[in-house]
Amino acid sequence: MNMASHVLLHLFLCCTTLRAAAALSFDYDFAAVGRDVAAANLVFMGNASYAGDRINLTRLGTWSTGRVAHRQLVRLWDDGAGGSVTSFTTAFSFAIGRNSTNQADGMAFYVGPPADTLAPDMTGGFLGLIPNTGEASPRTVGVEFDTCRNPWDPQDGVIDHIGVDVNQIVSQNFTALPTLTLAGVMRAEIRYDAAARKMVVNLTANGSNYGVEAAVDLRAAGLPQDAAVGFSAATGELVESHQLLSWSFNSSTV
Repeated sequence: MNMASHVLLHLFLCCTTLRAAAALSFDYDFAAVGRDVAAANLVFMGNASYAGDRINLTRLGTWSTGRVAHRQLVRLWDDGAGGSVTSFTTAFSFAIGRNSTNQADGMAFYVGPPADTLAPDMTGGFLGLIPNTGEASPRTVGVEFDTCRNPWDPQDGVIDHIGVDVNQIVSQNFTALPTLTLAGVMRAEIRYDAAARKMVVNLTANGSNYGVEAAVDLRAAGLPQDAAVGFSAATGELVESHQLLSWSFNSSTV
């Protein structure tokens, strides 16, 4: 390899490292993004698609699964002398189109391994988040907005619920919601405090506020050092729409 090639390789490796290590910050209103959605640096997987003013995570049909993720990765911790870890706050508005008889199946925000393809076995109640074995491999942490009661979900009449999932589809902690809360346009904020090892979720839907929090350590959960952030959704035997309208994300090291 000649000297020029060595220099180019060194610059490439430096840029790649800086890209993974830099704090990630963006704010997208997908109605304003318009035809420039390619500039938003997003990866679409499965049935996810851009629809002019929003992102459809699933198609309007049965057994549909989709994901969208930011192409730039988030460095969750640093192995250096400082041993820094990364906290983040993300906020997004989204819409779920359903009625009192169609509840299938929900969507999730996730932090997990980078990918540009979607496994085929995450439909229905697995929300495009976790394989149908019920456990995530590779490791994944998600916040689910679940509109259907499956055998592993809260029982006692609960259908709508929000939960924090750590490497499995059974939520580590959840909050039950009134039926049909997860319908129409909603807004959520998720805060991950890496120092406190805690994830806090706030949801505003139908004029009411709901929340759930859980003890979460992304490093101990086995996530990759450089992880992807994004959304997933799925339908099963029944049909509903899952749409992302806006998304902001800000990370910082502590």
